[in-house]
Amino acid sequence: MIKHPLFLIIDGMSQAYRAYYAIRGLSSTQGLPTNAIYGFAIMLKRVLEKYPPEYIAVAFDSPERTARHAQYDLYKATRKKMPSDLAQQMPYVRKFCQAMRIPVLEMPGHEADDIIATVSTQAVAAGLYPVVVTLDKDLYQLVDTILILNTSKDDLIVDRDKVLELFGVTPEQIPDLLGLMGDSSDNIPGAPGIGEKGARDLIQKFGSIETLLDRVPEVQNAKHRASLLENRQQILMSKQLVIIDTRLPMDLDWTNFRVQPPDRASLMPLLKELEFTGLIKEYLPPEAGPVVEVVRSETLPEAAGRVIFDVQSDRVSFWNGNGTVMSVPLDDRVARVLSNPSVHKVTYDVKEATLRLRRRGVELVPPYDDPLLMAYLLFPNRGKYELPDVVFELMGQTVAPDEERTPWISRLLNELEPKMQQQVERPYREIELPLSEVLVEMELAGLRIDVSVLERMSHEMGAQLDELTRHICQIADCEFNINSPRQLGEILFDRLNLPRPRKLRKSGQYSTAVEILEELAEKHELPRLVLEYRQLSKFKSTYIDVIPKLLDQKTGRLHTSFHQAAASTGRLSSSNPNLQNIPVRVDLGRKIRGAFIPEEGWWFVSADYSQVELRILAHLSRDARLAEAFAAGEDIHRRTAAAVLGLPIEAVTSEQRNRAKAVNFGIVYGQTPYGLAQQLGISPDEAAEFIARYFQQYQGVQQYIENCLSEARDTGITRTLFGRIRQHPEINSRNGMRRGMAERTAINSPIQGTAADIIKIAMIRIRDELRRRKLRTRMVLQVHDELIFEVPEDELWIRETIRDLMQNVVQLNVPLTVDVKQGKTWAKLEA
Repeated sequence: MIKHPLFLIIDGMSQAYRAYYAIRGLSSTQGLPTNAIYGFAIMLKRVLEKYPPEYIAVAFDSPERTARHAQYDLYKATRKKMPSDLAQQMPYVRKFCQAMRIPVLEMPGHEADDIIATVSTQAVAAGLYPVVVTLDKDLYQLVDTILILNTSKDDLIVDRDKVLELFGVTPEQIPDLLGLMGDSSDNIPGAPGIGEKGARDLIQKFGSIETLLDRVPEVQNAKHRASLLENRQQILMSKQLVIIDTRLPMDLDWTNFRVQPPDRASLMPLLKELEFTGLIKEYLPPEAGPVVEVVRSETLPEAAGRVIFDVQSDRVSFWNGNGTVMSVPLDDRVARVLSNPSVHKVTYDVKEATLRLRRRGVELVPPYDDPLLMAYLLFPNRGKYELPDVVFELMGQTVAPDEERTPWISRLLNELEPKMQQQVERPYREIELPLSEVLVEMELAGLRIDVSVLERMSHEMGAQLDELTRHICQIADCEFNINSPRQLGEILFDRLNLPRPRKLRKSGQYSTAVEILEELAEKHELPRLVLEYRQLSKFKSTYIDVIPKLLDQKTGRLHTSFHQAAASTGRLSSSNPNLQNIPVRVDLGRKIRGAFIPEEGWWFVSADYSQVELRILAHLSRDARLAEAFAAGEDIHRRTAAAVLGLPIEAVTSEQRNRAKAVNFGIVYGQTPYGLAQQLGISPDEAAEFIARYFQQYQGVQQYIENCLSEARDTGITRTLFGRIRQHPEINSRNGMRRGMAERTAINSPIQGTAADIIKIAMIRIRDELRRRKLRTRMVLQVHDELIFEVPEDELWIRETIRDLMQNVVQLNVPLTVDVKQGKTWAKLEA
């Protein structure tokens, strides 16, 4: 059915409208709606793959009035104005077509239908076979000249037989059918009272509108007969309006319509701007990467100046930026190069490289650089920093799984180093780069575990889960899988008839999310038991049963992995297992921490910053009241409650203090009155009033927030005290929800990011001090604002040194205070 040379003609407007309504809610982080553009791009890709053409074009309507308006002033008068968010996307649809090197056909005062018809007619005369991708039934009248591809019906190919099947008339009778029944989308009146079925029957019997109007007395339906008699001129005009013009004055050169490869220089930045990163790989095949020869050698290359290296299991690749990459054994000769302070080393993920080298007894000595840390500091919102991901993001090229990495590392360094020097040199040089070695030492040190504690907990929790399962099924009066959201939803809302939430759109099942179960648990036992079951089950499967399996057989200790390039705020995270997620205020969390023990004769020492984010807020905001409270060593939450409520500080109740505490921390996270109301169980009006009174008392904080938001709106970024940046691309979004989230992030990022910087600098200085004094004390864990050390009995005096170093990382206008405790388990730490 499809013949070649195939000429594919896209009805651009109909496809853009279809994509707009088929995909909702899609927009870029800059707030640009992208649903129509994305749908158009996906449609085009699918059609090109399924029906690869030799020639291609896309046609768009002209915004000017057309000849049809001259015939009938009300032509398309009832059509709604194009939605503003679709109108915003149309220039991008055109840009996309241009970047794809697809010729765009437009003529002032003429519709896309007539352009398509004219081009198709001339194409057939030139020996081409046009296929029109459209949803517009008007074009079906041309099916003897062209084929129609209807993308709304699983890429239905419409030929003469299909037109007859779909409409009951031949292609040349389509104008008669539409002229008689009218077309509400174009405001074509047709014959009042004659619908699609009536029109089809009449055209099948009489052949055309003209013949029908000449033989009106033969029409049996009295209503139809009267309409035909009373609206003769209107019906004839309607037919003229739907007849497509195949003779527009167009001079066409077919060589201009030949399919060409995309214009990479235009398409790549456009897809990046639209954030269609998945489509980049599909539309732009990878270009050839850096071509280098890799030689496996036993001879070490000469290393002088700068060397790029990459550590494999038992070999190291070296490259000086030119010529051959040398892959050599990881031996003493390599160790001498990597420990030589006169050689500038570059690798990707210096922490992982250092860890591998240390395990082989090799020291990596500065100076060195790491493009991964540069990428993390420059683009903190990315989330993923694997080398292939960063290469693809920055260069649009693909790194093969087994490809030599050193040339890519070099290219990334050349791309990122100048930007790092301009934007984030201080946090790179003073924080992240030296911190990587500290994290290596912490991972290698690991933590000692009392496995018997976990085994006992596992047994007890297994019995508790069995009892909870029995009790839950007893209340439900049937056995079911508690871990199945679908089955749980049916039990709760169909069998027990608890208040129903909306069903989830995709699965069609009831949501059993935590917040829904928590609301139900206030009045009903079964959801309360399910929450308890879930918590027990999560702790057992995530920690209790997993930790013993993760112990290193050589050291007998747990070596968690710290992730330096992860959180956009600058915070560290950990995995295998995630020790930062063990909640200290939950009984189960404390029990798990009880399994963490120091060496025999050693102690755990904990050093925890007290209310560090609020102290940073006091410094950044220069709020006199807040600074005064911290300087006086007062309970900041009680002081806030007293100031806001106009009470003596000694008269503040526990409930009032808790409200003030929620506001203090909520301010740091840009909390709304609604969020505070939800947290405290009060009305939004009460919450708004409390926040308003807070800002009356702490006007410096309010001014800081306004300044922070103003700067973020102007520049798109915020900075910490130490120069760490974070982008806020949706800070000016038209979408209120996205903009609100960006505003809260912009308020919080300088505060939380500065807190992250402070503890990282403290880690570096403490490690350096421990080295300088040649102590056995080792830093083993960081959890948010807390550092955990394993300290021999005879070195417990180091507590005060640690406190002093942490409190003097930076001089704020309020004191930094550190609470230091010690104990024989992580759970039992006392001052």
